[in-house]
Amino acid sequence: MSIREISKSRLSGESRNPSLRASRTSKPVTGTLHSLGGPARVTWQVPEEVPIAILFNSAPYAVMMATPADLDDFATGFALAEGIVAGASDIRGILALPSEQGLAVDLAVDEEKLNRDRMVKRSLEGRVGCGLCGIEDIKDAIRIPSGKVRQAGLSQQAVARAYEALPRHQPMNAVNRTVHAAAWCSVDGEILFSREDVGRHNALDKLIGAMARKAIDPASGFVLMSSRCSFELVQKCAIAGIGALATVSAPTALALSLAKQAHLKLAALSQRGVMIFDED
Repeated sequence: MSIREISKSRLSGESRNPSLRASRTSKPVTGTLHSLGGPARVTWQVPEEVPIAILFNSAPYAVMMATPADLDDFATGFALAEGIVAGASDIRGILALPSEQGLAVDLAVDEEKLNRDRMVKRSLEGRVGCGLCGIEDIKDAIRIPSGKVRQAGLSQQAVARAYEALPRHQPMNAVNRTVHAAAWCSVDGEILFSREDVGRHNALDKLIGAMARKAIDPASGFVLMSSRCSFELVQKCAIAGIGALATVSAPTALALSLAKQAHLKLAALSQRGVMIFDED
């Protein structure tokens, strides 16, 4: 194997081994825990957060702060959600390599299949808290496709079932109790697979990328997120053609408005059960 092949195997192959992925994306730290029982020395596991450079045909596009796992899925989902490519089949290859102080993921795409209107470099890195850092024009911040998504069924029973099962699909969070999860669920609420990241929008990018690479019909189920429902999550789902999204907390007014425009169903967890929002 060449050094590039070894690096790609090490950085991408962890998708097939959740336990290995979880152990390599956290690090132990020690401190003093102050409680009613008095101070005690403890060790916590904290998630890794590193700069990941996204390149297209070796040309830099953005630097995102993210958890260094499932990089092929992340790069694919990011390219799709940004509208740079129309489908996963447009990506001929992905190479993940160590870079200065972080990692670099280079996507090979035929030039004629790149959306040049979207190929505007971001001026800042993308922080984990949002997906908008570095975008210079307001019109680039809020984007909803002109067509409406195809909807999948979204029942209270299915959402409740998925919520209950979600912790079993969060191997990283079981170690560090810090990262977000995005899970793909069947219409009856079975979690089929999930992706995790310290940033909620990164976790969704990874899930979208995994779905695209598996050629999964985005209308065949719904996405479950462990985070709040902010507008960029709705936006990413709509651009990817996902018809239903459930989150732990209620959507913002903008998220709800954009979901209605895209004909995307939203649900949220409530103290009294599951809230499914009206579409009109």
